[in-house]
This record gives sequence, structure tokens and C-alpha cells, in this order.
Amino acid sequence: MNKITVIVLFLLATSQLLSQKGIDLVSDKCLSKVFNETEIKGLELMVLFVDDLVFENTNEIRPDRAYHRYFEEIAQSQEYIPFEENMKYQFLKSLDSAQFATTWAFSHNVGVFTYRDSIYRNPDFFSILVIKPYSKYMDYLEEVGKEDSYFKSLRKQMDDVGNISASSAYWFPQNHANFDFDIPKNRLWAAILLLNTEETYDTKLDRYYKNK
Repeated sequence: MNKITVIVLFLLATSQLLSQKGIDLVSDKCLSKVFNETEIKGLELMVLFVDDLVFENTNEIRPDRAYHRYFEEIAQSQEYIPFEENMKYQFLKSLDSAQFATTWAFSHNVGVFTYRDSIYRNPDFFSILVIKPYSKYMDYLEEVGKEDSYFKSLRKQMDDVGNISASSAYWFPQNHANFDFDIPKNRLWAAILLLNTEETYDTKLDRYYKNK
């Protein structure tokens, strides 16, 4: 059994550990209003997966402090990719399809770009992870945004650009001090933001041609 499989099985078997780390997604009334029980369990697994990364890299056991330290490190870095892509993709694909679809989709629609003097148009041999524009998570942002101006603006941005903008992805680590990561909506968003961070197309193609 390889390392990735062991990690995925561990996460799927231990979602109850999330409550021991100080987060209860069900306590968020907007979240419970939008998602059903199975979908919430999927969101918990996503948070747990990211929690493990954050705790391991900061040596912190208190979630709020761990996330602040982690985002502070990101804020000091020009380029930062939290997860090795194969591991991240295998974890997400291990979720129930309904759990995955609450937030995500894999897309081959990457447009036109240049790699090593060659022009590529939507190559079908690698995927990108995107936040679905019409998903339950978008419905959740709509609900949360009724009382939270940050999430209201985030929801509007998703409508305007179809995903997290580069400026928003940069802004959040720079302003992490404004958020309490013991609050479900903030912890969940932090997890989604980190999961959404993708390798560059050059990196994806380098690996593809290396393994071909």
C-alpha cells in the first residue's frame, strides 16, 4: 500500500478527529442550512486534510495559531504550493462524488499558453482543479455574505471571474490577522483556498513529459 493510499484511508477513517481539533462545522447555521449531512462530512474531511498539513508545518496544536503562522509563512513567499499535486488529487477523488461536487470540479479548459516555445490549447493530458461557479459552496457564500462583507465580496468576485482571482489569493495570506480560524466559515475558506492553489502549467507539463 503506497503512502498516498495510506493517507487517504487514514483521513476517511478519522473524520471524527476534526472535532478534537476545535472545529464544529455543524455549529455554522448557514452551513447546516445549505449542506446535507453527507456533504458536511465531506467538508470536514477537506478541513482535516488541510489541518494535518498546517499542524505538521507549524508544530502548533492550537488551530487558530497554527493557521496564522502558516499564512504568515505564505505571505513571505513569492511562490508557494501547499500540496504535492498527485496526493491532493487522489485525496479529492477519494471523496464521495456528491461531497466533491459541493465545491469542486476538474477542468481541461485551460486556454492557450506557451511551453518551451510550443503553443498549447486546452491539452487533454492534465487537469486543473477549479471551484465550481454553480455549487453548494457558492450558495453557502451567498448565505454567509448576508452578514459578512468579506464573504459577500468573495461571492461577487466568483461571479465576475469564475474562480478565485490572483489578487484575492494574494490578499488573504497578507491579511490573515483579520480572521479567526476557530470560526467554521473562516477555517473552511482557508482550507478551500489552500486546496485551490495549483501548480503552474510549466510544472504540470514538466512532470507529464518526465513520466511519459
